[in-house]
Amino acid sequence: MKVTVALIFINIIVFIFTDPELWGYYPVKYYGFQPDAFLRGEYYRIITSLFLHANSLHIGFNMLALFLLGSSLEKKIDPLRYLLVYLIGGMIGNLAMFLPLFYTPDSIGIGASGAISSLVGLGTFLCPGKLVLFPSILPLPFVVAGAIYFLLTAMNLFTPSEIGYPVHMTSLIVGMIFGLFWSKNWIKGILIFILTLALILVLPYLLEMIF
Repeated sequence: MKVTVALIFINIIVFIFTDPELWGYYPVKYYGFQPDAFLRGEYYRIITSLFLHANSLHIGFNMLALFLLGSSLEKKIDPLRYLLVYLIGGMIGNLAMFLPLFYTPDSIGIGASGAISSLVGLGTFLCPGKLVLFPSILPLPFVVAGAIYFLLTAMNLFTPSEIGYPVHMTSLIVGMIFGLFWSKNWIKGILIFILTLALILVLPYLLEMIF
């Protein structure tokens, strides 16, 4: 849990010193990820944006998700690999903001949710049977949690929202790639994931037929 706790601590410290309600300015403009600014050479935004949050509710939900995922996942992976997936997943997820179908060049994105999404993808294939309290209040096998998160994100990709679903999906896929690469049997992992997706999709119809 050392890496998870360290990441949570860093996010909270950054939020304390950048909270616009406390300091009267909005650092998102200068440190959030913006395609135009990135192309102008402000490359630091791809990493600084991962540690910025809009308000206490935003950081609260993200840090809770990070804690729940980290408490299950960090025991199964080397700390450096864990941190690598978190940072690379978050940064590559930011690049989804270059997609004109979802964003404009002056769009700004902040938050740790992209990096957190990559951890969901990692656990889905690295430790599919490991129980995790995400995204429900009931413990679920990681592969089930990953499948639910994948479907929820996919269904909302084209829904106008302040939530960066395209970023989440991109980061999730990055984490899945890492998970497949480090898993013992990637073919079996993919098959289990596909079957889990299919079961989740048909479950409502099966319940309707039964009841």
